Amino acid sequence: MGWATKKSKRWELGRLKWTFLSILMFAPPIHPLVMMSQASKGKVRSWYLFSWLLLFVQFGLFYSFYVFAGAMSQGMLLTVCGYITSYIVGNGLLLNQSKSYLQRLELGEVRPLTWINTLADQRRLELAQAQIETPQSFVTKLMYFQKEVDNRNIQQYVAKIVRLFHLLEQRDVQEAEKFLVRHGTVVNVLREYDDLENTRLNNQVTLDSKNKLEAVLAQAAAAIEIDVTNLIKARLLDVSAESDVYLQTLKNKNLLKD
Repeated sequence: MGWATKKSKRWELGRLKWTFLSILMFAPPIHPLVMMSQASKGKVRSWYLFSWLLLFVQFGLFYSFYVFAGAMSQGMLLTVCGYITSYIVGNGLLLNQSKSYLQRLELGEVRPLTWINTLADQRRLELAQAQIETPQSFVTKLMYFQKEVDNRNIQQYVAKIVRLFHLLEQRDVQEAEKFLVRHGTVVNVLREYDDLENTRLNNQVTLDSKNKLEAVLAQAAAAIEIDVTNLIKARLLDVSAESDVYLQTLKNKNLLKD
């Protein structure tokens, strides 16, 4: 398990190799381009705007070096200070967003990402919404609580639910939306369990409540597996019936021998 995700530390380090390279490369600076790449992969607009701002600053500093080249003046001193400040700020921002970047990439392996303005706005919106879930918000909430909850059994239940939902969504989007109506309560159970963990209370009341919620999630994971299996079975029966009709049509046209 990694520092910011449920992936391995090797996986996380591999995704952050350009961040580390940017820190090592004082000249030429590449932090604006690295941030632009991360913004594009993580689909976060605020990162994209910051990357363009940093890029324009670098162009301005390069031009300033050209203007003041060959002379030790106050302008050159300010340019050098600006260059160092830009390097520190740019790479500091890359390090600060690295955890969120890794989590966005992890989410992207489960389902296609959509562009968001900022991570904070998106999280507040998705966790506070009382309306019908969307596939995007449902998976995001499940993965959010999977990271927040310390109980490994619950983490496994959530991973199983996410995998089954992703499988169902690939096969039939409409059935996936019905799935949200049937099983959307899972998010509320996870939220309640996370709240109980955050109280840091170990009295009998909280322990009993946590055990009950864990049992509910275990039963939910089992029920969801049966639900998805039945839906796949029904889908296969429909395809099988359609295939039988197709084969009979070919036989009637003498295009297929018995």
